[in-house]
Amino acid sequence: MERTIRAARWPLYGAFVLASVVSTMLAVPIGLATLGMEPNQVTFLPLTVTGLPWSGPLFWMELDSVTRLAIALVSNVLNLAVGLMLARGSD
Repeated sequence: MERTIRAARWPLYGAFVLASVVSTMLAVPIGLATLGMEPNQVTFLPLTVTGLPWSGPLFWMELDSVTRLAIALVSNVLNLAVGLMLARGSD
């Protein structure tokens, strides 16, 4: 079991990084244009989900879009940093 977790930690971290990048692209108009979508399809839900637990209060608070984007981006950076720390744990 320990060998399986050790072998899967970098692919799991890479998958989370990919999910965070795609969710960030869905939250900004430039990213939507890169994905071939219309700028009016901006959504913060995937970015908020990948930022959990730090972005949890965004589900209950009514904030403007700039504040919501800033909180969700900081939450994602925190999760990426914690994930990197866990992935490098026993190297």
